Amino acid sequence: MSASTLNIELTPALRINGKPARYQSLWLLLRVYYAGHTDHPDLPAYEIRSRFPGKTNGRMIISRAFEDFRDWGVDVGWGWDRSIPTGLLNTRNRSRGPFWLDKKSTRRIKITAGGKKASLDSLARFLGINKPGQQPSSPLAYAMQDVGYWNNLTQAMRLAKDGFTGTNASGVAEHFQTARLAAHDRFQSALAILKESLALRKQGQIQRSWEALDSLSPFLANDTEDDHESMAAFAAMAGIARAWNLYMTEGTRAAHVEINRLHADGRSRLVVRYNPRVRFEYLNLKALIFRAIALEVVDAPMAERRHAAGQSITHFSRALRAAYEADSIEAAQDVAANIGLSLWLLWKNALLDAPSDTAETTVQMQSLRWICLSEWICDRFGVGGGSIWNTIFLLRIVRGACSVRQSPTLEQLRRSPPLSVAQVVAGTKPFHAAFSAAKGYTDWSSVIRFTLEEHDSGLLRYETLQLANLLLEAIWFYTFENGLGQPAMTASERLAVLLQDLSTPKRRFFRDSIRTLPDIVQSVFEEALQDP
Repeated sequence: MSASTLNIELTPALRINGKPARYQSLWLLLRVYYAGHTDHPDLPAYEIRSRFPGKTNGRMIISRAFEDFRDWGVDVGWGWDRSIPTGLLNTRNRSRGPFWLDKKSTRRIKITAGGKKASLDSLARFLGINKPGQQPSSPLAYAMQDVGYWNNLTQAMRLAKDGFTGTNASGVAEHFQTARLAAHDRFQSALAILKESLALRKQGQIQRSWEALDSLSPFLANDTEDDHESMAAFAAMAGIARAWNLYMTEGTRAAHVEINRLHADGRSRLVVRYNPRVRFEYLNLKALIFRAIALEVVDAPMAERRHAAGQSITHFSRALRAAYEADSIEAAQDVAANIGLSLWLLWKNALLDAPSDTAETTVQMQSLRWICLSEWICDRFGVGGGSIWNTIFLLRIVRGACSVRQSPTLEQLRRSPPLSVAQVVAGTKPFHAAFSAAKGYTDWSSVIRFTLEEHDSGLLRYETLQLANLLLEAIWFYTFENGLGQPAMTASERLAVLLQDLSTPKRRFFRDSIRTLPDIVQSVFEEALQDP
């Protein structure tokens, strides 16, 4: 590639080194150049689709642009790893972006307008960038702003609430990003970025969630008098989001350090105290961290683990109050499910103090009542985003008191029965409707079959980890209720295939769980694992 200067003239006619240039290709090159001179050195692909909404084939625009880049002798890279030489990048992933220029290529570009050096502000005007500015001088000016930002933000929030995922033009993240492009001020930009990060984390796209949080940092570091109060809340939520991402990637200790750092910051501590929604997020995550300490740090003294278990239930209880204080019914169903599962897990592992005469079935049924309350809220209020965790939690608690042994026979497995559908319905009223006979549920196998059919038909799409857990329950209940027939074997084969997409610790959990089922189930599972 030539190291000569690339002279770009914007007016009166678009030219590169004196020759006419295709507008879309030049726009993309200049937009990447502009991104490299701002706080966001990478240009996401969604900005191209937003700039050319009438062009349905974004890949074609990008492909033609890269042909022009080659003719112009300029290297534009793509992807998140900027250490890979552009000649080694995979062109099949090119349309996904993000796009960038290295420093050497950037220095070669000289931009003029009417023969004079073009400023970044004039370049922004040429690119059609809507730069967030100061608050309007009057209420009328604010009210007269284009409502496109709020339209895109509302659509993204609705999609996130319904549980839709994806990264195409109709995906959750893309709507947040499009809203961000239409932002009129710092508050709107920061709000879209923060919500995008939270949505990506719930979709399991942790790396992209981190990237969104990184782009929020300049807003938090330079808040003005107009948005000072808003940015304090954003900073607190960003801290919680960072702790969540650490919890899901680096583990409990890293998340604990981050959440404690949030509490040590005086400004954020006040937000947690007086903003009930932020307080819910803080308490709910803190409770999950304490639960993980109690259950996972098995080499810690039992007194420390029991203390963490008590703190977990205490923080969940406070989170429930905060959810209702904030009028957030979705947060309420979330923490109700967490209470139910945590109560059972911590009690089952002898980590909670309870009266000596407390029967196992008493705690089991109380845990199920919390799970059923959560699912009842989801059904009644249309929240929960199509998640099946409540069904998985309920099934696991229902069989939680069954005896566990390695490689039992079918007869041995059936000697220790789970709670029946009728028992659960009777014990969880008035929150039993989601699992009642009115829905055609006569046994737990029918609950599982219906849930799997929703996924297989495309009506709902479950994440890999959700589906793997549901299949584990399917194997157990199909075996217990229907015997060693085709349903259990098919579920075993499906679970084995899914394990390829899970991390090593998660694969270990499922393989250990399969060993508590009859030998023939284990054989089918192991054979499916070995198939290419």
